[in-house]
Amino acid sequence: MARQQRVDIGALAAQIQLIKEQIDALQAYLQQLLQSRDSVVKAINSINTIRNVEGNIMVYLDPHLNAAISAGITDRNILVHLGLNVYAKLSFDEAVSILEERRARLDKAIENTRSTIANLIALHDRYQSVLQSAISEAEAKKLRG
Repeated sequence: MARQQRVDIGALAAQIQLIKEQIDALQAYLQQLLQSRDSVVKAINSINTIRNVEGNIMVYLDPHLNAAISAGITDRNILVHLGLNVYAKLSFDEAVSILEERRARLDKAIENTRSTIANLIALHDRYQSVLQSAISEAEAKKLRG
């Protein structure tokens, strides 16, 4: 005969809640990673767009396009944030290379975070199933007397 284990419903419910909180925190982190990657992709696309521009371009001063200024491209270098408030003046090719590396790191972090979330969701679902079985069993025992 299979040996049945007793399940502490309260402890299991607490574990489920902790897992849910971890999932929520990781989903918020994932959103930050996705926003960071989108920002890097936009920077790469912008550099590639202005690479061959001669003369003036319109530069918007805010993300909602409320104001713009016409600016001339006289310097063929880009300031790139390297991290820890350190910036470097790089050529277009060097800037794109640095940003592509950053995008690749972000893609890997996104993939790892999605995998972790999927694993936690599967664990959450298994615990939820065990909890439901334990509750059903406890109710059935109560009815039998």
